[in-house]
Amino acid sequence: MNELDKKYPEGHFTGMWIGIGAAIGSGLGVAFAIAIGNLAFMGIGLPIGVAIGAGIGAAQEAKHKTEGKIRSLNEGELKQRKVAMLTGFGLLLVGFLVLVGVFLSR
Repeated sequence: MNELDKKYPEGHFTGMWIGIGAAIGSGLGVAFAIAIGNLAFMGIGLPIGVAIGAGIGAAQEAKHKTEGKIRSLNEGELKQRKVAMLTGFGLLLVGFLVLVGVFLSR
């Protein structure tokens, strides 16, 4: 195993913990909404979970960076993140346009 295999790419822990926080927060938001009997609060857990996950991920990232276990992204990883970001933005835009189309057709 070479030295590069022992290091994590930049943003690894932040992304991982944001995902974990979003999953846990979504479940807690649904449980909270059912518990109080108002389903309007169903989405409140997601942003709270993402915020907590981002904080934990940033702390883990900083800890591993001081230990020298974080490496910069290579060209392939940078290109992959750019494509993922543009794809996500495109899907968001399509979803928004569909939503607007549904409301305008009524």
